[in-house]
Amino acid sequence: MKIRILVFLLITSFIQLNAMSNSSIKGYMKRYVEKKMNAKVMRVDIISSYPIDDAKGWSVYFLSMRVKVKLGDTPQEAIVPQTIFVKGDRITLKLMKKKNGKVINYAKLLKPKVPKDAYDDAHLLLGSKDAPHKIIFFSDPLCPFCKRKVIDIVNIVEKNPKIYGLYYYHLPLTNVHPGAEIISRAMLIFQKKGDINNMLKLYRLFIEPNETDINKIFHAIKLKTGVQLTKAQIEAPEITEALRVDMAMRRRLQVTGTPTIFIDGKWDRTRKEFEKYAKKR
Repeated sequence: MKIRILVFLLITSFIQLNAMSNSSIKGYMKRYVEKKMNAKVMRVDIISSYPIDDAKGWSVYFLSMRVKVKLGDTPQEAIVPQTIFVKGDRITLKLMKKKNGKVINYAKLLKPKVPKDAYDDAHLLLGSKDAPHKIIFFSDPLCPFCKRKVIDIVNIVEKNPKIYGLYYYHLPLTNVHPGAEIISRAMLIFQKKGDINNMLKLYRLFIEPNETDINKIFHAIKLKTGVQLTKAQIEAPEITEALRVDMAMRRRLQVTGTPTIFIDGKWDRTRKEFEKYAKKR
């Protein structure tokens, strides 16, 4: 059984706590996990928390737990994301609500708020860093939905550069698109040079989604951009580090798929919320 599943099975009902300070929440989760499973919790961090607008009195907390658990004969260590809900002296993993005849599962509707350090110059793709509305876009260049959504986002930001700042994060889903990491690395090369035009052209490469032959991918990139890249370029330390930073932000914001969009620090679940600030033309 995976570590994440083990942790998610721990809490299924309301649990009484004496206090709701951050330290008491972290301490309680550490003690509870260690008591209920043969595991060592080395660290619990609160990544983000905020009141839930339509669940009166409830707040959501996003935790990152470094856990060491014995699976089989081998101890394994992992960083496990955990979402909990707190109200007064109660804490629960599941928070449900009926609305318009439908059951709302808040654990599936909410994500951490974007930290301020996500809005840095290295990730600003288009628009202005002083814009009143900031978009975070996690994308895989071989994701068919991303190919369509990137056109919408780029068009809106280019037409409203003083309204929006677009911050781009690479999220190659290599389990689905094995060649996506090579292309994402190539995109980072163009991005670091400020060549956004060629970077975005890599969404339109003529290759199969499951292509892994690096020479075929390089050939497709040259046909589209006129630029011949090398293996040494895409494996350069600065490219590897940039991709590591993007993947770390993916974990911090609990992003599991693409395209994922945040607008003004909050998850844009419909992927359309960001559009409402654009000037009507």
